[in-house]
Amino acid sequence: MIRAISACILLLVATPALALEDADYAAAVVSTAKGTIIPGYQAFGYTAKDMQARLEALCKAPADDTLKNAQQQFAALTTAWARIQYISFGPIFEHQRAFRIEYWPDKRNVVGRQLAEVLKKQEHAALEPERFATTTVGVQGLPALERMLFGDDAISELKGAGAAFRCGLFAAISNNLETIARDVVTGWTEGDSAFLARIEHPSEDDEELPSGRDAAGRLLNDLLTATIAMRDMKLLAPLGTSLAKAKGQNAEYWRSGQSVAVLAANLDGWRALFGTDQGLGGLLAAQPNGKPVADDVSAAADQAAKALAEITLPLDKAVADSAQRKRVEAFAVQLVKLRDLLAGPVTTTLNLPVGFNALDGD
Repeated sequence: MIRAISACILLLVATPALALEDADYAAAVVSTAKGTIIPGYQAFGYTAKDMQARLEALCKAPADDTLKNAQQQFAALTTAWARIQYISFGPIFEHQRAFRIEYWPDKRNVVGRQLAEVLKKQEHAALEPERFATTTVGVQGLPALERMLFGDDAISELKGAGAAFRCGLFAAISNNLETIARDVVTGWTEGDSAFLARIEHPSEDDEELPSGRDAAGRLLNDLLTATIAMRDMKLLAPLGTSLAKAKGQNAEYWRSGQSVAVLAANLDGWRALFGTDQGLGGLLAAQPNGKPVADDVSAAADQAAKALAEITLPLDKAVADSAQRKRVEAFAVQLVKLRDLLAGPVTTTLNLPVGFNALDGD
């Protein structure tokens, strides 16, 4: 999802406004990586491990309480992922890792079809970790897990003839998610070509990250992408063109009722990734005339969080409710303000190359 968005970004080179050193850019990104990105992947991995234990308990004793415990852990897992969902550089995009964690949006019901086929075949050998990691992306991650945990027959399915395979699939998915998180952290931190080291010590021979400025541009580009994706994909798609044409089932995680919580985690993650004292936010505030811009970003993020908190129904229901729909639209407006600050004053002040996304609806 994120790579598809990022591929649509139109490169706009900001007019140089100051003379930042390459080391300044690198330091800002390194600070963000150490303080937010790497810990974010670690937290996702820990939460996936806890998910394994909850699913095992559910399979041993399928009942309302064990199902509820597993569903609560699923909510924790989706929000842990949402905080780092829009990072599009580094080891996360090797081996289709991001898509394997969450194949969404799923306009052609790929997850539903692939999950049904796997459950029908009940091929236990296909659940072996190495083989499962190379199977179709639709059954490897969070959307498949959501369908199994939040279906009307979630408990009865664990008491029937196919229960053993279903439990094996639970284990395969949760183990797969933990493994992906661990591999991403390893890619950031270990070995001669660790991604963090490449940012700390950039080289012109590195085609992907030849300079600290390039790394900072990638991070700012991802922050811009996040504002656009939250608005266009997570809000406008379920809103539809009118109240009568609302499409609630286009909302992310509508089955589990996690759409609003995930958006809140997206926004929390966005703020952490932008930074204040450190990161791009700190770098921005330290520049001549940069403090007012940094304050504007902080205020806009506050307003966005306030608008989101006004949405008190699950998103799939909110878009079909006349009063709540207005609150969803108000949140979308705040995301546009954040987007425009990044693409304008922030980009210019930091002299970084980013641009608007072709998926932007304006």
